[in-house]
Parts: sequence; C-alpha cells; structure tokens
Amino acid sequence: MIIVVALGAIALTIPMLIRKVRIQKRRILLANQLRQSLQNMVHAMRIGVSFQQALEYVAKEGEMPLAAEWRRLLQTVNLGVSWSGALSELTKQVDIPEMGWFTAAVQITQNTGGNLADVIDTLAETLQERQTLRDKVSALTAQGKASGLVLAALPFLLLGALRVIVPALVRPMFTTSMGQAMIAGIMISVGLGGLVIWNIVDIKVD
Repeated sequence: MIIVVALGAIALTIPMLIRKVRIQKRRILLANQLRQSLQNMVHAMRIGVSFQQALEYVAKEGEMPLAAEWRRLLQTVNLGVSWSGALSELTKQVDIPEMGWFTAAVQITQNTGGNLADVIDTLAETLQERQTLRDKVSALTAQGKASGLVLAALPFLLLGALRVIVPALVRPMFTTSMGQAMIAGIMISVGLGGLVIWNIVDIKVD
C-alpha cells in the first residue's frame, strides 16, 4: 500500500514534467523556424518585394507550426486590422521572446523609418548566435543529464539484481511495512534528486 501511494505521488508529477518538456521543445522549434523565416524575408525584400509580400512568401514556403501563424497574421491584416494590432496579437499567439523582438523591430522601423531588411537581418544573425550558444550548452550539459538518469536508475537496478541473486534478502522489503516504507522513501528521494539534477543542468539561453 505504501509503495502504491508513493507511485501515485510520482505519477502525478509525470504529466507536468512531460508538459514542461513539450512546451520547451515547441519554443525551441518556433525560435529555429523564426530565424529561418527572417532570413527568407531578408532575401525576398532585398530583391525588391514589400514586407507584406515577404510575409506571404514565408507563410507559403515555411514550416509548421510557424507558417500557420504567418498566415493568421496576414489574414488579420487583410480584415482591416492595423499592422500594430496584428503584430501584437502575433506576439501573444507565439509566446517566445524572439517573436517579441521581431514585432518590436518591425513596429519601430515602420514608425520611425529605416531599412527594415537590415533590421531583420541583424535580428536573424542574433537568433543564429543564440541557437549556436544553445547547441553548445546542450552538448556541455548532456553528460550531466545522462549521469542523472543513471543515478536515478541505479537503486532500482541494484534492488532487481538482489531480488534475483538473493531473493530471501530483499523479500522483507516487499512484504513488511518497514520495507515498503524504505522503498517508498527511495522512490521519492530519487525523484526529488532527479528534479534537482535536471534543474542544475537545464541552463536556459534567454
């Protein structure tokens, strides 16, 4: 019973962790797609097309899910909403800092004048540098993450090995309240330790 309660407590945290990982992966994906879209916009604008035509190009040729957001932006503008309002809505839909930088750069350039292609090109270079740094950090922390997984699995692998080699020795851990409490404590301790290690090696590039 004690083990079941411990498993239930750990199981409750798993969906939150999975959701957090999915959100982080989606943000990284959107940031990468935004960088590519900005580079494509710059190429299009430097051959003479307008900003809106460049957006139409990346909306058509870009990858999902960001391409759908570009299409939604264009549809909003075509319905009569100002560029400022449409870009503000885009920032809410694509909740990453990089999109906020893009919309701010476009709004400022449209209000004050200037070469929008150069501004977007500079932003694309900045995003490329951030991606390079993110890749380096990921490579440097990969060993720490692997070590955390090994340390988390080690107690259970050892327990399983002992159950096969000397089953009489570990049987009380499953049949007595004290033994079950020890297993539950190990499971909770391993879970908390894993979270601590993950937070240490999960370095965010913001």
